[in-house]
Amino acid sequence: MSTIEANNQAPSPVLTEQIGKVALITLNRPGRLNAISEGMTSALINAIKTADAAKDVNVIVLTGAGRAFCAGVDLKDIADNDSNIVEEREMMETFEQCKKPIIGAINGAAMTGGLELALYCDFLYAADSAIFGDTHAKVGLMPTWGMSQKLPRIIGINRTREMSLSGDIIDASTAMQWGLVNKLCSKETLLEETLTKAQSIAEHIQINTQNLKKLINEGWKSTLEQGLLLEEKYSFPHNKTVDFGEMMAVLEKVKKKNR
Repeated sequence: MSTIEANNQAPSPVLTEQIGKVALITLNRPGRLNAISEGMTSALINAIKTADAAKDVNVIVLTGAGRAFCAGVDLKDIADNDSNIVEEREMMETFEQCKKPIIGAINGAAMTGGLELALYCDFLYAADSAIFGDTHAKVGLMPTWGMSQKLPRIIGINRTREMSLSGDIIDASTAMQWGLVNKLCSKETLLEETLTKAQSIAEHIQINTQNLKKLINEGWKSTLEQGLLLEEKYSFPHNKTVDFGEMMAVLEKVKKKNR
């Protein structure tokens, strides 16, 4: 385990470690349930950009320190510092432009802005004790980081209406049933299981992994017809460059590993 960035000053609101070919990014304001402050926003943007640019990092895992993943925007921080982070576009753009897969390890509550952070990830593993909620309606804010459009595409529009308009919390098993979460783990094994999955993805041919992520994510925003045209646009030129001898060698390695 090595550190991408070292900080000997006060605890950073975001910690980054490199574990093999995986960058583990941890939201680190456990005393505030990892609520999003202006400082955390800047640090998280920097951490994602640094991991995306690192040649020896292939996959990113995002999690939280302590008992929450992220409780949402820190309203006290906004009030005290006259912050405008709820209108911050750079964080959304940073996640959307990240070439490398991002897996969320949801260790606890993912609420409102915290749920929006989770939705930035390409898929989620969660502790079986995790909870999810959208309280925009309760606190009088409107979503600005993509929740209103991403959530219905993942769990369905009627479930999103109920969840967002009521502000009710759903538990991890419901999140799994609705397709928000890919896998439930115990809190003790969540990080290990997520990192294992990340390391397996990190061993793939990375230009292919990154192109697949781009194709899937861009197609998700379009119609089926437009998505099929995107597949033709990206896949045909890529496949012409494939070394099939190298591909067979990779498959042989996989077979030996699985015997």
